[in-house]
Amino acid sequence: MNEIRIIPIGSGSTGNCFYIEIGGYRFLIDMGIGYKKVRDALAMHGRLLEEVDAIFVTHGHYDHVKAAVPITNHVHCNVYANKSVMYSIRDSKAERVVLNMFEDIGLFPGLTIRMFKVPHDFAYTCGYTFSTSERKIAYVTDCGRMNEKILQELAGADVAIIESNHDVEMLKNGPYPKSLQARIRSEAGHLSNDECAETIAFLKEKGTSHFLLAHLSLHNNTPGIALETVRQRIADPDVDIYVCPDEGNDLLVY
Repeated sequence: MNEIRIIPIGSGSTGNCFYIEIGGYRFLIDMGIGYKKVRDALAMHGRLLEEVDAIFVTHGHYDHVKAAVPITNHVHCNVYANKSVMYSIRDSKAERVVLNMFEDIGLFPGLTIRMFKVPHDFAYTCGYTFSTSERKIAYVTDCGRMNEKILQELAGADVAIIESNHDVEMLKNGPYPKSLQARIRSEAGHLSNDECAETIAFLKEKGTSHFLLAHLSLHNNTPGIALETVRQRIADPDVDIYVCPDEGNDLLVY
């Protein structure tokens, strides 16, 4: 019951979907990976999509909601998000429930969920925390800049899923036009590897020891560079760092 389990089914610019278990509950975060891939990733570990208790959506960009209809055709649960997302998932077959930012949300006995605003170029993009009396998961991707409010929400997590989108030099010298580079580097864009490392250093001091590096760019990052950047800042071998693949089916247990 106290274990946290996570399957990073998809994490990147082509599609995002995470499966998490905490406090005996089973959730999906985002629906940017096709139904069959989600189904098969769960089935590899004896999980069924039909047994998911709730789906949470961070924002309405295509790579986070493009599979909303096929996935919600096969679940028996509600989809939760802030009101800015609802139009993007308007064709979802599940009941859509609006949540409010920065409030303790008691949807499930023994579990507190919080939604918090993060800067990104979709209105009211959010991150989430899921907490029992003993364990806490924090999730924040698609975040242009960390700020004090976000760090306060993340502090004390046992496991933190943090965006490590791009290597600054790869972005500068890569194929993207200058306008897109500027958007990615802006406060409404994505966290760099260096900014992710700074966040991890802060959270380590607050007690977090397990980190998942998420939403890596296919063109402006590599798993090796992302991991090396963080390890240059955090050499402590007791800090566990996992780099999420673009598509995967690993079951991580904490």
